[in-house]
Amino acid sequence: MKILPESRLARVRPRLCATFAGLLVALLASACTPSPSTASPQGATAPRQDVAPMQSSATPATTATATPPDAGSVLYFIYDVDGDGAVSYEVANGSVATFWFGHAFELAGTRYYTGFAWNTPQKYGKPGEDEAGPDSQVTLTEATFTLTGDKPDRPWVFKGAEPWIGTVGAYGTAPDIDSKRKPLEYRTPAGKLVLAVPTSTFATGTSIESYTVLVFNPDYEKSEDGQVWASAGTVITGEDNSAACDEGQVMPCVSNRGALAFSAVAGSDLPTITVTATGTTISGPGQTRALGAADARQYHYDAARKAYVEK
Repeated sequence: MKILPESRLARVRPRLCATFAGLLVALLASACTPSPSTASPQGATAPRQDVAPMQSSATPATTATATPPDAGSVLYFIYDVDGDGAVSYEVANGSVATFWFGHAFELAGTRYYTGFAWNTPQKYGKPGEDEAGPDSQVTLTEATFTLTGDKPDRPWVFKGAEPWIGTVGAYGTAPDIDSKRKPLEYRTPAGKLVLAVPTSTFATGTSIESYTVLVFNPDYEKSEDGQVWASAGTVITGEDNSAACDEGQVMPCVSNRGALAFSAVAGSDLPTITVTATGTTISGPGQTRALGAADARQYHYDAARKAYVEK
């Protein structure tokens, strides 16, 4: 997790109302029972909440309903560039950072909030040489806070940030957050949190529903990569080609949606993901069929790829 240099502490922007005496990363282990998340995604328009200085210990000043840090504050803590409250702005040599998603969760009695963002690559080529294509992914980043501040007006304490936790998306952008579906959580036996973020994309007339899977490791100092958060791939759960099928004149029209569920795996810390779909799918040239229980798909975590892949 990124630690801020002392030179940065001296120029923290006034809108954060925070000066930093020192930094400490102390993320606690979690319980190990799977559960759906009760927190709603914190969008780019979430209200602002000032952030308290770093502390080695503190007494919670308020409840878990306290408003989390806003999108602009999250971006500032990750990139050390003041966007004056903007939710998307250039941070370095043509690279644009954008707030993506926020999630509050509780582990071992401590309330956490993580704000995720993404940024495009820096530009070094001539005009036209850096155009995005289907393989042009963006970098995911994060900043994490805890609800341990000792002042009612600054309940959230900054714990640290990571400038890279994986890559997502295509054509130089991240998938959209699907606010109609809730994020899902699973707590592993070793104390990790698996978070499934509902996302959606649209390409060539087809809407695709999916979940971006992220893994939070509070015991990151003992891990091989030293990461607190890590991207673990994307699981597709549904599609609708109504914008391309032209009422069946171009291709069969299909629409399906899937429910994602976690299940424990013997001998493995990370769970299996099962997607159970309903609706219709293409079964052959000009033909469709209804989806049923036999069409359920399972995904397991591939340690070599560091991502969930279909079995």
